[in-house]
Amino acid sequence: MDFEQNIDRMKTPYQNKSSDNMALASFILGIIAVITSGCIYLAIVCGSLGIILALLSRGGEMKLTSRGIAGLTLSSIGLALTFLIYTAAFLFLIRSFGGIDAFMEEYMKLYNGGSIEELYQSMGII
Repeated sequence: MDFEQNIDRMKTPYQNKSSDNMALASFILGIIAVITSGCIYLAIVCGSLGIILALLSRGGEMKLTSRGIAGLTLSSIGLALTFLIYTAAFLFLIRSFGGIDAFMEEYMKLYNGGSIEELYQSMGII
């Protein structure tokens, strides 16, 4: 009897566990991540979720579908663009003002906010 049960199990058709819906969601999130790469929070969330969904869309397979590959690629590009833009902006700030404190001083002067020391005192830092 054991032998017959094993044969029945072996005859069951292979079930494809990959998910086209997850691959599609990854693709859409990748597009959103690329478009909103200037918006740090939305691009990081969409890009990260796009990468996760693309990898999960494989199921138990070793290969991704074409839509999963596109979602993984677009999500990665969106994350890379986001980090590149914000790294360049930070380096520009450091180069132009000499540091964050100098930038904050200039910002406070521009908006009549007093000095940076007053800001730090009101925040309880100094």
